[in-house]
Amino acid sequence: MQSLQGWFTEYVTGPEFLPAYPYYAAVLARMQAVDDPGIPVMAVSLHGKRVWLHVNTTYFARPANVGFVKGVLLHEVHHVVLGHLTDPGYLAAEHPDLMELAMEVSANEYIREPLPGDPPVWTKFKQFGLAAGQSTMERYELLVKMRRGGASVPVPCRWLDSHLARGVGRCRVPGAKPDPSQYIRVKRLVSDAVGRVRRDRVRGGHGPGGSLAGRDPGNFIEELDEEPANVPAPRMDWKTALRLFATPRRRAFTTYARPNRRFPHRVGEIPGRTRRPDVAEPKRLLVVVDTSGSMSTDELNEIAGELRRLGRLARFTVAECDTVVHRVYPFAGSFAEAAGRGGTDLRPVFEPEFLAEHRPDGVVYFTDGEGPYHADPPGVPTLWVLTKDWPFRCPWGQKASLRGR
Repeated sequence: MQSLQGWFTEYVTGPEFLPAYPYYAAVLARMQAVDDPGIPVMAVSLHGKRVWLHVNTTYFARPANVGFVKGVLLHEVHHVVLGHLTDPGYLAAEHPDLMELAMEVSANEYIREPLPGDPPVWTKFKQFGLAAGQSTMERYELLVKMRRGGASVPVPCRWLDSHLARGVGRCRVPGAKPDPSQYIRVKRLVSDAVGRVRRDRVRGGHGPGGSLAGRDPGNFIEELDEEPANVPAPRMDWKTALRLFATPRRRAFTTYARPNRRFPHRVGEIPGRTRRPDVAEPKRLLVVVDTSGSMSTDELNEIAGELRRLGRLARFTVAECDTVVHRVYPFAGSFAEAAGRGGTDLRPVFEPEFLAEHRPDGVVYFTDGEGPYHADPPGVPTLWVLTKDWPFRCPWGQKASLRGR
C-alpha cells in the first residue's frame, strides 16, 4: 500500500494539480504529510523545523469526499501563507471565535474548487462590512465592531466544529506564545517555493504562473516579516507628528543685515543668510484616507477637525483609497462620505504617475497598515498615521499612532 507521503507527493506534482496551481504545489512540496485520525479532515501545524500537513486519510477514503482534496489543500496553503500560524495578533485575539471566523473566511477566499460542508465566505457576512480583498485582521476588527455594537454575529459552529474547532483548519495550542523563529521558517518556505516556480517557468519559456491566495506570490516574500515582534510600535502622538510634518520649511534668503559666516567682519559688504518662517510657502500635502472599512466616522471627524486647524500651515488634498484610488478632492473642512470599503493596498497613491500628477510635498496616510506596500521609499516624505496597534512592517516613512491621541 502506498504511503501517505508518497500519495501526497504524487498528487501535488501530478497533472491534475500542478499545472493549475504551480505555486501551491511548490508550497505543499515543502510540507510533511502525516496521517492524523484525531482531526476530522485536514490541518496544518508548525513543529520543530517542519510545517506539517495533518490528513485524516479515513475521511478522504470515502468516495463522496475525494472531490474535496484539491479545495482543502488550497485552504491549508492559505492558512500558511497568510500568517495564521505565526502572527501574534491572531494568537492573542480578544474574541477567539471571531478571529477563527475571520481566518476561515480569508482562507476560503479565491478558492473555486469544492469544499466540504457549508464553508464560511465573505459574501455571507456582507451585512457586517466584510468585502472582497480584505485582510484577516480587517475582517476580525469589523466583526468585533459589530458585536460590540450589539449585533449577533452568526459563527457557523457546525462547519467550524467539523473542520476547525478541533484543530483542522490550523493546529495550535490555545494560549501559545508566538515563536519568532517560526516567522523565519514560513518566510523561507514561501520564498523558496516562489523562487523555484519562477526559475522553472523562466527556463521553460513560460509566464509568471498564476497567483497565490489571489495575489502576486512575490508580495508574500515582501510582507512576511521575520521578527514582527521586534518591530517598534509608533510612539509619537499623531497630532504632534502631523503638526511637525505640516510645518513649512523656513526658506533661506540673503540679507546685508546679517554677518556672513565666512567673513563676519565684512558686514554690509557680503550678505549673510537667514531663515524666516514668514517667507515660506505652505506645504502641499496629500492626505490619504484608507477607506477599506477600518476608519470609523468618529475618527474621520477628529482628523478633519485637526486638519482644519492646520489649514494655515499647509494645503491639503484628500485621496480616498482602499485597493484603488477612488476620489481625489481639495479638503474643504470635512471628508466626503467614504468610497470603497474593500480590501487594503497601500501602493496606488505612491505610483510614479499618480505622484507626478499631484506633486505633493508630503503624504499623510491614515491606515491600519494591513496591506501591501512598496519595498522602496517613493521619494516623497511620508507620515503613516496608524489606526491600530498592530505591527507595521513598512521600513520607510515616519510613523505615529492614532490611538496615542
